[in-house]
This record gives sequence, C-alpha cells and structure tokens, in this order.
Amino acid sequence: MNWRNSGEQLGGWIEQIWQCCQPRGEKDVLLQQTTDQVVQIADPVIRQAKGYRKALHAPLAGAMEYCASLIDAIPGPVFLDRNRYYDDPLVKALFASPDELEEVLRFSPEVNALRKQGRTGDVVALLTMMQQEKTIFGHKQEGEMLVRDVRQQAVSFFDHKIVAPAADLAETKTGIVNRGLEVLATVAMEQITTLRSRKAELQQQKEYLKGIVKILGGKTRVREMFATRDPGNWEELRKAEKTLVAVEEELEQLREQLATPEQALGHLEAIMRKPDEILVVRDQFFRLNWMGVRVDDAPGNDGNDITLAEFSLQDEFRRSAVLVAFSLGSTTNA
Repeated sequence: MNWRNSGEQLGGWIEQIWQCCQPRGEKDVLLQQTTDQVVQIADPVIRQAKGYRKALHAPLAGAMEYCASLIDAIPGPVFLDRNRYYDDPLVKALFASPDELEEVLRFSPEVNALRKQGRTGDVVALLTMMQQEKTIFGHKQEGEMLVRDVRQQAVSFFDHKIVAPAADLAETKTGIVNRGLEVLATVAMEQITTLRSRKAELQQQKEYLKGIVKILGGKTRVREMFATRDPGNWEELRKAEKTLVAVEEELEQLREQLATPEQALGHLEAIMRKPDEILVVRDQFFRLNWMGVRVDDAPGNDGNDITLAEFSLQDEFRRSAVLVAFSLGSTTNA
C-alpha cells in the first residue's frame, strides 16, 4: 500500500464521517454517544443538567475539528519491520534495536486486542514515546583533525506506546480524535474533582475552626468572670476567627462554582471551547548521525534529518509522535 498517497486522498475525512457518509439520524446518534462518553469521563453528574447535549454540541464539534487538525502535523506513516530496521534512519532513531521494535509491537495491548479479534494484514497507528537527550563524550572530525573527548548530545526514545491501531488511516485518525476528546474530558474531570476536593477540605476545616473558636471563646469568658483577659488566649481566638472567615469566604466562592450540575457542565463546556490552550502539537526536528548523536548543519557532518511531532498537555506532559504502519503477522502474540 502506498501510505503517502492514501493519506493525501483522505482530505476532509472528518467531514466525510459526520456529513456525507451517514444519514442524519446516524450522525445524531454518533454525536450523542460521543457526548455521553465525554460526560462520563468529566463528571456523570452533568447528565442531570437540562439540555446538556445541546449545550455541548457546538463546543464538542469545535474540539473535534481542532483535534482533527492536529493530526495533519504528525508525520508518517512509516513502516515498522524488524527486518527493515536499518533501512530507515527514522525507525533506527526511534528504537534502540530491532528487538526493541519487535517487543513494542508484540506486547502492545491495543495491537494484541486486534489479534484476538482475528484481524490480519497491515494496520496503521499512532506511535508515541518519550524523548531524552544525554551528554556523552566522543570523537569529532574538524577539518583534517580528529578531536577527542568532545561533548555531544545523544538523542534516544523510550516508553513507546501504540495508540489507536486500525485497518486504515482514516479509522486511525478517527481513533486519535476520540483520544483527544478523552484528554480534554479528563482535564475537565481533574478540574471539577479538584474543586470538589477543595470544597470538602474547606468544609472540614470550617467545622474544626468553629469548634476551636467555641472552645477558646468559652475559655476567654470563664477567665474574664474571675480575672483579667489572657492576651495569649485572646490573640489565639482572634486568629482562629479570622481564619474561619477566610475559609467561609473561599467555601462560598466554591459553592458558586460547583453547586449544581449546570455549573459542572459549564466547566466541561469551557474546556471544550479552548482545546488549543490545553493540547498542542509542535514540530520536532533532529539531525542525527548513525549513532543517534546530534550533528549540526555544517558541511561535512553526515547525518539524517528526523522529523516528528511533539504533543504537549498544558506544557507539562510531553510526548513525541509519528504515524506508523506494520503487519499484524510480523510478530506473534504476547
């Protein structure tokens, strides 16, 4: 199969899925299913909000379109085969050895799921991995001189993961879009859960402080019945009362943010409206020699240009990515 030509023929694939290939009723069912899956991840309580599907329709459609646009920045597919490991500089750069390549394909849970379903032939998937650079010391040719103990940067990859394997590129892209939506829904879930956890924490703190204020207030009143005010006890009471007021104010703010299912829906909707602030794909370029060491662009430096995509989640979680193709029959089940 000519993977490059196949990819070029799939322009507008997301529109084909949602607008051309299915009757309106089926499109509505698919969108409803997608909406419910996103809500299940973010917060099932959202289902209690009136008209939540309608409210999420436009934001979810926009998020899907954004996730689909990110795929265009991912290079590939590149074919993975241990017997052709040394033929492609990109494949050699991604895996430390042919054995590692084969292990990734053999032990991938998603690939093995396809095998258990009886799938055969070639499949397409997204390969993601962590990229690391390590300083090493080696030789470097500078003109006619061989310089020793030169500081160099070796690039390698680890923690490979096969994502959304499918029979063709279009199905794989659909799977990647769904993963993108799951990521956004998970971010919303974390936000909502964090607010709920903080609310519960503040409620406990409030009850504790109310008890402290009551105890200190009682001690102050008893002492003032028979003696002068204890400055230390009075200061401690004032401090506890001040803290209690601050806790009650923050708790009230949280109640305003997350008191109803509609407010939880609002958090999910806000996330879906700004996917470009959460999930980003950038180009990654390396020029590496046969040992995986960075080389510059100066004449005489032999190297291969390696192009990948880098996914980042809120500028914290980063993974390199490339589209790959491989044969299910090239490795055996785990």
